[in-house]
Amino acid sequence: MIEKLRTLIGTYREQAAYLVVGCMTTLVNYLVYGVLTNATSLHYIASNVAAWVAAVTFSYFANGKWVYCSTSSRSVKEAFSFAFSRLFSLGLETLLLFLLVDFLLVDEMVAKLLVAVLVVIVNYFTGLLVFKRKKGA
Repeated sequence: MIEKLRTLIGTYREQAAYLVVGCMTTLVNYLVYGVLTNATSLHYIASNVAAWVAAVTFSYFANGKWVYCSTSSRSVKEAFSFAFSRLFSLGLETLLLFLLVDFLLVDEMVAKLLVAVLVVIVNYFTGLLVFKRKKGA
């Protein structure tokens, strides 16, 4: 039984680590968004962009180290590549927020949470583009 569990963990370690880091990144994103939207009355789109910057910064270091186990040293080139890979999800998230909030009249905080699920999935695959090729380096 223990050996089966070890095999299962070994097989899906990257996905499990991504789920944990993804949840932490989503929490960073959601908290920054919530503070900026509610405490400062910043427009929800501007809050989303600022929250994205905070989340991507956290995610870059956490994913490189714990999810993709990149052995390369963090570099400006790799950081820009990672941020660039996340631009698609920023656009997707912003568009979906706009549609949910302005057209479907969903609460800004609820809309952010709904969109987060899709963003976590998209970001897993874009992260592979940046870190996977360097895993064995």
